[in-house]
Amino acid sequence: MQSNHPVWLAQLARDKKGGKALPSITRGQAYTASVGFPVDVSGDSFAGQLRLSPDAAGDPLADFTVTPGDYADGSTIVTLSLSAGQTGALPADGDADGLEEVVFEVLRNGARCFAGNVFVSGRVAE
Repeated sequence: MQSNHPVWLAQLARDKKGGKALPSITRGQAYTASVGFPVDVSGDSFAGQLRLSPDAAGDPLADFTVTPGDYADGSTIVTLSLSAGQTGALPADGDADGLEEVVFEVLRNGARCFAGNVFVSGRVAE
């Protein structure tokens, strides 16, 4: 899938701050994605948001619930989640291709940890 933000994503990758897509979100369904860290981040503070584009003004589209797991076997799994209500309120597909791109950023202890894009997939069956 082609991104609307290739320059931003490339810069994130160069800075080793992500630049990759999360698994797609299905509109109206609860969402979780897990990211592994090869260090102990279990006691750290995390926050994450979705927006239409980098530097978009106003309120975020949604705030992730970000939950760090326990440090075990040399890594910590951090889970990002959204409720079905949150994904149902995300922007509708604007160009009839079935997907709408949004961007995300996850902060660790108040600083950018990683960021990238994620596509919201439309639904057919109710």
